[in-house]
Amino acid sequence: MEVLDTPAYVINEKILQSDIGLLRQIADQAGCRLLYSPKASSLAPVLTGVAAHVDGFACSSLFELRLVDALCRGEGSPHEGSLHLVSPLIDGSTLDEFGDRLNSVTFNSMSQWRKLQARVSASTSIGLRINPELSFVHDTRYDPCRLNSKLGVPISRLADLMADDRGVLQGIDGLHFHSNCESTDFASLLATARHIQDVIPEALEAVSWINLGGGYIFQSVEESAAFFETVALFCNGFGLQVFIEPGAAAVRRCGTIVATVRDIFEGDDCQIAVLDTSVNHMPEVLEFQFEPDVLGHVDDGVHTYVLAGCTCLAGDMFGQYAFDAALSIGSQVTFLNMGAYSASKAHRFNGVALPSLYTRRDTGRLDQIWADHFDNFANNVGSSTVAPA
Repeated sequence: MEVLDTPAYVINEKILQSDIGLLRQIADQAGCRLLYSPKASSLAPVLTGVAAHVDGFACSSLFELRLVDALCRGEGSPHEGSLHLVSPLIDGSTLDEFGDRLNSVTFNSMSQWRKLQARVSASTSIGLRINPELSFVHDTRYDPCRLNSKLGVPISRLADLMADDRGVLQGIDGLHFHSNCESTDFASLLATARHIQDVIPEALEAVSWINLGGGYIFQSVEESAAFFETVALFCNGFGLQVFIEPGAAAVRRCGTIVATVRDIFEGDDCQIAVLDTSVNHMPEVLEFQFEPDVLGHVDDGVHTYVLAGCTCLAGDMFGQYAFDAALSIGSQVTFLNMGAYSASKAHRFNGVALPSLYTRRDTGRLDQIWADHFDNFANNVGSSTVAPA
């Protein structure tokens, strides 16, 4: 058994290359531009791993821009990917700092665009986020088209503005929408595209590009027919350059979290195994209230455990799992499909260290590339003078 400093976050290069390669194949076949959205994972091995396969990066903050610029576009980097900014809140100082290094900036509202358009470099294309007002996400926390959504200009309102003034979009080159959340059904994307075409055809005729956002999990070329039709609707029907910016679709499968069993004791109706990881390290388990996939779990396994995290939060639990072989103190437990939104949302509640970071190379070799330390924790709470014990 390999020795890891657990909890450990492991990036598998082979899986990452396979999944970003599939996205590249689908984008090329559809005839659209492929961007990667670092909000899903901005770990260095992920960014450098996808850089050679994408046309650019769709960043949402100054820090993401700086990191991508340094790792994937900086001096000595072999990659020349474009740099795009799209965020609900854009600060003028960010535009000042990046200037003509930004290929596009997408504003979230008409008021934000009017306020900041003069600070956008003349060589940077300007986009406007729209809200299609067509919901497919049942959980309103993750529905960009929810009532009173903060995300984009409602297309019904944009249609009214254009009815009063056909030149209202003068100065705007493109439109952006992101209206779903981790869906594998591209029929909803096609329905959204047709809805936008019906409500604001004049807006589509006034711009030169459209960004379909992310929120979809691409599983195969064969299952992507509705996606191809969506791209064709905008490309052939309106002559638009089409962009997509997946995040989770590129990285979900490539990441695992490996933990060690540190204690086992009897619960009410099964044993409880306490791990040295926590829902701190994979917050969407708590947010979405789902049980993550665990390597070796079998429905009819004879050894059943509640896998629990190591913090004092009563709800720091992963669920009930069964295994063919019994766990013992020192056993390793591997959580699968943790590549998206785990590292980018992880935190140190209770002062629990963040997972060490490893990369599983194409050769199979496992390299540790980062480990958390007390000084990181101290700096994050505003102290740089506390000495380690």
